[in-house]
Amino acid sequence: MFSNIGPFEAVALGVVIVALYIVPSVIAFRRRRPNRLLILTINLVLGGTLIGWAVALYLATRAAPAARSRPV
Repeated sequence: MFSNIGPFEAVALGVVIVALYIVPSVIAFRRRRPNRLLILTINLVLGGTLIGWAVALYLATRAAPAARSRPV
């Protein structure tokens, strides 16, 4: 399947794979999630597995908890 792929195509494919791999971390940092370092860690350590990547993506995209007001 990839036997006649050239160097340009190999680099382009690598860039696409890396971009998809870090999507959960980028989303978490752009949304300023309070647990973005946890999401980054899960993404880097377990992102190679589909389950770890999906967990990081879920944590990055779930709704932020509502801010609790302090009683006066």
